[in-house]
Amino acid sequence: MHRIKIINLNNRVQGSGFRVQGHRGKLSPIPYPLSPKKGFTIIELLLAAVIMSMISLAVVSTFGAGLRTFDRVQSFGGFQADVLVFLEGLEHDLRNAFAFSPIKFQGDSRSMSFAAVGTKLDEDGNEFTVLEERSYDFDSSQKALLSKEEDFAPTVSSATSSFVGESVRTQRITPIKTVEFQYYSYSKEIKDGEEKIESGWQGTWTDEENIPKGVKVLLTFDDGGEEVSLARTVFIPTGGDVARR
Repeated sequence: MHRIKIINLNNRVQGSGFRVQGHRGKLSPIPYPLSPKKGFTIIELLLAAVIMSMISLAVVSTFGAGLRTFDRVQSFGGFQADVLVFLEGLEHDLRNAFAFSPIKFQGDSRSMSFAAVGTKLDEDGNEFTVLEERSYDFDSSQKALLSKEEDFAPTVSSATSSFVGESVRTQRITPIKTVEFQYYSYSKEIKDGEEKIESGWQGTWTDEENIPKGVKVLLTFDDGGEEVSLARTVFIPTGGDVARR
C-alpha cells in the first residue's frame, strides 16, 4: 500500500520532486511547490541580459560620441579658433558686398577690396546703415592678414553727424604663412536664342562693372608646431554678370 502525502498547492506553482513508494523504497516523481517570488525563469534571465546589453551599448556609444565631440572642440582651440572667427567676419563682409561704381571690386591672389553695407549706432543707440569700403591684404613680411573697414557715406543722412565710432577700423591676425584669394566668374549671354554660360575660378579680378559670384580664400598657419590649412568659399548673392542679349 502506498503512502501519499497531501500538499497544499494554493497560490503556488507545481514543480517536480520524488516520493518513496512502498516498503522497497522506490522513488517516483511527485509535485512539489515553488513560489514565483523566490526565483526567476530562464526566459526572464535572458530578457534581463538582453535589456542590460542594449543599455550598456547605448551608454558606450553616447560616451564615445561625447569624447569625439570634445576632441573636435579641443582641436579648434587656441589660434585656430581665432582664424575661424576672422574668416567668419570675412564671409559676413562678402555676403554684404555689392556692385558700386565709386568703389570697384578689385582683387588679386593676396588682396581684395570692395563695397559693402554696414551698420552703425548713433548717440541714442539707434542703428543706421552706411556704405563701407572693405579691404583684405596679406603682408608676407609680417606674416599677417589685415582687414580694414572705411566709411564711405551714410545712407541715412540724419545720422551723419552723430554716429559713434571711428571712420576707419582695422584688424589683423598673425602669424599666417600663406594666403591665396580666388574669384569665381559667372556670366550668361543669350544670342540668337541660345544661352551661353561662362564660369570658372581665377586668380585676379579685373571686371570693373561687376563683382564675382564667389570668393575662395585658402590659408596656412602653424598651430602648436603643426601646419594647418583652412579654406573658405563664400558665394555673393549679388555677384555675377546679368544675362546679356
